[in-house]
Amino acid sequence: MTRSDVVRCWAGFASLGAGLVHFSVVREHLDEWWLFGVFFIGLGTMQVLWAVATLARDRVPFPRLIVLATTMTLVLWAVTRTVGLPVGPEPGEAESAGLSDVVAGVLELVVVLAVLAATRQRPAGEPRRSTPVAVSLLAFGALAVSALTVPAIASSSAGGHVHTHGLGPRSSAGGP
Repeated sequence: MTRSDVVRCWAGFASLGAGLVHFSVVREHLDEWWLFGVFFIGLGTMQVLWAVATLARDRVPFPRLIVLATTMTLVLWAVTRTVGLPVGPEPGEAESAGLSDVVAGVLELVVVLAVLAATRQRPAGEPRRSTPVAVSLLAFGALAVSALTVPAIASSSAGGHVHTHGLGPRSSAGGP
């Protein structure tokens, strides 16, 4: 197993974690506005499907598309936290950052950086990692994503805890 293989798997783990966090906030976003809920269903689905494809293959599928789409998701999150969206029930109102959306953003940043690292041109004959080292690195990546994802899901409405944002009575734990 090469360094690129380990980093590719980390990208897959991070995408899986971000997708699961996005699924955990679907209900509250559907309650806010149906289009927000549909967005999170689509985003979570794409992230989980891409994660499975990445973990099942020996190369990163659609690397340019994934870097672009994930970067755009991060930009959208930044807009929602600074100036607010121009559409929706509260146009132009910035949302506060919650644990679930910050974790999803960190995981998405990991996806971007890992895809870039995994797809960088390597010299011929990239050294292979020994099996114990590779397995240890894979386990570390999976555990790190789990350690971030579980508290983020627990802090969402799916985890039973909801916090309010904005001035309205709606509840939301956030999300990009």
